[in-house]
Amino acid sequence: MAEQVNQRIEDMINELEQMRRTNLFDDEEIREISRKRKEFEYRIQRRVKQKEDFVHYISYELALLEDINLRRKQAKLSEKKNDIEYAVAKRLNKVFKQFIYRFQNEVEVYFEYIKFCQSVGFHHAISGIIGQMLQIHGDKPKMWLLASKWEKEEEHNLENARSFLLKGLHRHPEADILYVELFQIELHLCAKENAEKKEKQIKRADIVWRNGLKNLNDLKFLFNVYDICIKFDADNSITESIKQEIWSRHSEKEVWPYIASKELQGNHWKEIEECVEISATGYPKQLQYFIAIYERALQQFPDEKLCTQYIHKLLGVNEAICTNLQKISAVKEAWYYGHDNGLLSTDIFAFGIEVLKMENEISDSKLKELLDNVSMNVYHDKYVWEEKLKLCKSDVKEMLAIVQDAVKVLKPDAALALWNFMLDNVESKDAVNKIYKSYRNCENVVLLALKPKLLQKMYECNGLKAAREMYEELIKVPPTQIDTHTVMIDIEKSQEKPNIKNIRKYYECLVQHHGKDSVIIWMNYMKFEAEQGNAQSVPNIYRRAIGALKKELVDEFIKAQTLAKLK
Repeated sequence: MAEQVNQRIEDMINELEQMRRTNLFDDEEIREISRKRKEFEYRIQRRVKQKEDFVHYISYELALLEDINLRRKQAKLSEKKNDIEYAVAKRLNKVFKQFIYRFQNEVEVYFEYIKFCQSVGFHHAISGIIGQMLQIHGDKPKMWLLASKWEKEEEHNLENARSFLLKGLHRHPEADILYVELFQIELHLCAKENAEKKEKQIKRADIVWRNGLKNLNDLKFLFNVYDICIKFDADNSITESIKQEIWSRHSEKEVWPYIASKELQGNHWKEIEECVEISATGYPKQLQYFIAIYERALQQFPDEKLCTQYIHKLLGVNEAICTNLQKISAVKEAWYYGHDNGLLSTDIFAFGIEVLKMENEISDSKLKELLDNVSMNVYHDKYVWEEKLKLCKSDVKEMLAIVQDAVKVLKPDAALALWNFMLDNVESKDAVNKIYKSYRNCENVVLLALKPKLLQKMYECNGLKAAREMYEELIKVPPTQIDTHTVMIDIEKSQEKPNIKNIRKYYECLVQHHGKDSVIIWMNYMKFEAEQGNAQSVPNIYRRAIGALKKELVDEFIKAQTLAKLK
């Protein structure tokens, strides 16, 4: 290995010498280049080859080439290019070949190699690289597509691009991506031909899509080839044949939204005129057909996703087709249609309600009616129940009845969120008392997490005495959250004259319930005693903390306390 590396380094001597003579690099920079290359050469000559070693070597040499070109421009030098740039390019070519030989499954390397050859003028090597790639990866349809695209986009050679696709289809007769690309190329060639050859080219394009359909029998393929026809303004005979084929499959759900979307693009299917009824809505004809097609589709395929797609597409209708007012009106009608037929998703239902509110087009009684008649999928979402709660904010009894019904159908997290929502929307003493009474009778374990918020709300509405009484009740029923104690502590601390005795009692309850698992509550207890309570009790609390905390938390507590003293 050392001999090979030394030989390669010797081969670089002339190149490095020319870099020095032309003053492109100084002596120190040349030594660094030589050192880096030697290091890279040793790495790629190792017995166990690493992909990253080749990548780094190639990246370094490509960057060096860019640097050389930049320095030449700045110094306005043009001599010795053959001895310098060409020598670097030749070395890179060898490294790329080694890379591909060792890592034949790395597809991206082939294309990086092709880009490199193109950039340094080694065009003669590109076809060989592509051939080698297809020889190894010809079992992948995508590789034939990539080879074809390279010829079409980089070499602008449609004949070669077509040849790759035909060979690829010979191996992969069910590869839709190859048929679609070949169809596109045939139409491209068709546009370039004169009148005499055009008819022959049209037949070729027609054969391609028909063969593709025969082997694939796939709607998506039909949609793709029709879109290509529109893009290339294809001959009417091909376009109409594909349209008829699409329509022949209108018993499939996917056909209807596709045809509807084409209506908005100005591509009309005459066949739909016999199947849909156009109503006198005052909408532009394109929009009328779009709406009628979707409504027919939803009658035939009552599907939530299809209804959601319908409303989303309406929202995206171009301003050139209809006014904003017409669009909003059409969206509302679609929403009501979906609601009446139980086809609205939760998000679309919520969206529609918000739109109606914004437009001031819905009364409380109408909203209640809509909420009471939602489909089952929407019924199981907390949004519906939140809206119901908003309608009866002044009647806490009704609010509680709604929440109790909701808890039966909602998931635990949603039920908890709904209780929180109700608490956020009550203000009176009586309401909070009734909610608390209902809460005490509730057996849902998840709702234990409401304790801190209930306590805070009781204080805000009923005052300090009521909060103290509630706290005493709450701590009797385990488990208690840390926040239950800290909320009560904060309430006492916020008073004009804080009750130190009570605060100390709450801290004692806190460490009794959670002292094993939390460092911070001991720290806060000590800080309170040091600043507002009895500073002499701090050492005792410190010792208690070390005895009470889990072993793995003791060191953390000691460090935290030490840092607190330093501050």
